[in-house]
Amino acid sequence: MKKFLFSLLLFSLSSVAKSQDSLVYVIQQIITEDSLIREEMRFNRDGMMMPVRGLIQTFTHRDFRDLPGPYRYINHRWSDYGISLSPLAAAWVMKVCGVKSRSTTRRMIASNIFAAGLTIGLSQTLRWTVTEKRPDGRGSSSLPSVHASLAFMGATVLTREYGHISPWITIGGYTAATGTQLLRVGHNAHWMNDVFLGAGIGVVSTNLAYYLTDRIFGRDGINPMPLSKSEQAQLQAWNHCPSGFRLMSGTETNGRTLDVNNFAEAAAGFDMTDVKLRSSASVTSGFEADWFITNNLFLTAIGRYTMSQAKLEIPTGNVTAWGEQIHLYHGDIAAGWLLEPLKNTRIGLRTLWGVRYNEGVTFYGVAKDQQVGDELLHIKPQLRPAGGFGFVVDMLQSHNQTVGFAIDYLHTFGTDFLPNRWVIGSSWKAMF
Repeated sequence: MKKFLFSLLLFSLSSVAKSQDSLVYVIQQIITEDSLIREEMRFNRDGMMMPVRGLIQTFTHRDFRDLPGPYRYINHRWSDYGISLSPLAAAWVMKVCGVKSRSTTRRMIASNIFAAGLTIGLSQTLRWTVTEKRPDGRGSSSLPSVHASLAFMGATVLTREYGHISPWITIGGYTAATGTQLLRVGHNAHWMNDVFLGAGIGVVSTNLAYYLTDRIFGRDGINPMPLSKSEQAQLQAWNHCPSGFRLMSGTETNGRTLDVNNFAEAAAGFDMTDVKLRSSASVTSGFEADWFITNNLFLTAIGRYTMSQAKLEIPTGNVTAWGEQIHLYHGDIAAGWLLEPLKNTRIGLRTLWGVRYNEGVTFYGVAKDQQVGDELLHIKPQLRPAGGFGFVVDMLQSHNQTVGFAIDYLHTFGTDFLPNRWVIGSSWKAMF
């Protein structure tokens, strides 16, 4: 009898202990879920610098846009829409297929309607107010690029709804959005400032739309995404060795007025005296692979593509040249040091060394019938060594994803063709 009572007491005590553990676990889950929802409902400030960049370029590029030198018309408008709408389409295909998203269907429809309304409304209002001519001269609705606005709106929706599944979803969305910027400039449909301002409108409008939706619906309809044990273990990589692969998208600025005599060949009969090459800031995009040797010391392999618009400034009024694009390719290895002065934020410096290749560019005169005339001059292709230094910031977004930005200065040796450049870009990184 005593043994039975003793066993019963032990069983009761163990049951109480287990129930207490279960209660603690439930309370921890409630607290975790609550903090996740509160964090998700805050206004997301990602992309706030994008519209600022576009507005600055709108004012600093006025002289360049006003220079004589039309760009040729290239009809790729509808194919560009297909690429620009692909991130938003991907988000809804995943939703229809039953992939768990941040929002319920009702809530996602509301936030997307708000996002589309704000994005298109702001873009069209600016177009009607500013009436800027396109590079190819077809209409006065250049500022901002609606293609870029819709592309970055869709990429932001895709990230907000499904970025928790994998950082590659985020990188894929913003890769398509950056590709839209490059296509619109490459097809002579927009100036550089148009695509940057459009991108900023798309990102900020979407984040504002989600914030407004959260204020209206409250907590109802948000699916919290607590980390699994494996994801919690992966989060420790941030504290030990945050190696990864990142998309970089931004702009590259340089000396925008150059004497062509130092790097170009004139066609027969064309006088290059006092002829200048004028260029815009650039759209630049690329990928970087980080390898952390220690918690702070890292190496990065960098590949970038850069495109800018260019015109010839010819003193005589008898000759006008068609506008062209300049295409640059960069390959660099960087070494640097990162520290974490703030929780979940790493700041560091790096030095970069590599090569730069520029494609050859031929400028042609504009005939009286607006057809391509005679060749005027040719800029030779060059492969040259390059080096510089930079400042990088990484901010942890989830257990395997960061967002950030970088500012790099690069000098190309042995050439007078755009030798000094500042690269300012946003980044999205998938940690290994």
